[in-house]
Amino acid sequence: MSKSNLCGCVGIVALLALASSGCGRSVSASPRPQSAVAADIRKNLLSGASTEGGEEAVAAAGTGWGTLRGKFVFAGDPPQPGALDVNRDTEVCTADGPLVDNSLQVGPDKGLANVVVYARAKRVHESAAPLEKENELAPLVFDQKHCMFLTHVMACQVNQKIDVKNSDPVGHNTKIDPQKGVPINPILPANAVIPYTPTAEEAIPAPVSCSIHPWMRAYLLPRKDKYFAVTTSDGSFEIPNLPAGEEVELQVWHERGAGAGGALVLPRKDLKWSNRGRFVVKLNDGETTDLGNLEVQPSAIN
Repeated sequence: MSKSNLCGCVGIVALLALASSGCGRSVSASPRPQSAVAADIRKNLLSGASTEGGEEAVAAAGTGWGTLRGKFVFAGDPPQPGALDVNRDTEVCTADGPLVDNSLQVGPDKGLANVVVYARAKRVHESAAPLEKENELAPLVFDQKHCMFLTHVMACQVNQKIDVKNSDPVGHNTKIDPQKGVPINPILPANAVIPYTPTAEEAIPAPVSCSIHPWMRAYLLPRKDKYFAVTTSDGSFEIPNLPAGEEVELQVWHERGAGAGGALVLPRKDLKWSNRGRFVVKLNDGETTDLGNLEVQPSAIN
C-alpha cells in the first residue's frame, strides 16, 4: 500500500469512527481526525502492510554465509632484519644465536606474516558468536623463550582464557596494555604460568612488552566475534562464515603499517580500500571468495 493511499484510509476510517461514537466519552465533530484514534488506525494498517517492505529489507540485508581468503605478498625486495641489542641475560637470550628484529617477517615466496584482518559485520554466524564469560574452551598459550615472544601477533575473542607462559630459566614481566580492557604487568618467574582473560574488544592490537628485556615485543587483539585472522608465514588468511549478500567491511593492520594506528593501505579501488586500512567485500552464499595476492608496496610499510 502506498503512503498516499495509507494516509487517505487513515482519514476516512477516523471520520467513520467519529460518526459512530454516540456513547462513551464525547468526540469532536470537527473534520480533523483525533491524533490518538488516527495513530492507532495507522499502526494497525502499517502492521498489515509491512510484509512487502519486510521482504525488501531482508533482501537488502543479505542472507547466507560465505568464506573470504587471500594472501598478502610483499612487492619488491624486503629489507634485511637488523640485529637486536641484547644486553642482559645473554647466556639465555642468545643461546640459539643472535636475536634479530621480527617486526617484518617476509617468507621465501614473499608472503607477509602477522597481518591482522578482522571484520565489522552486522550479522554473526553461530560459529563466530561472542563467548560467554564462563566458557569451556581450552586456554590459548602465549609463551616466551630465549627472551622472545613465540607468538608475535595473537588474535582471540573476548573472554577467551590465555595462559601467559615463561619457558625461560630467567624471569620476565609480561605487560599487556589494551586501550579498553584490563591491563596487566606481572613479574613472571622462570617456568611460570599465569592466567589472563581479555575483557573488552579492542579496535587495534594491544602492545605486549617486557621491561626486563626491552627488545621483546608482541601484540594481542581481542574481538567479540570470531571474524578475524592473522596471516601465516606464507601471508595467507581465511575467515569462514561471514555474512553473504551484503557489504562487509574489513580492517587490515600490521605492526609497521604506514597508515594511522598501523593501518595497512593498498591501492585497491575495486575493494574500496581506504586510507584507514579498510576494504569492503560482498560474498555469495555458500561460496569462497579468494582475493588472490594482495600486493603490499614498500611505501605501505614503515
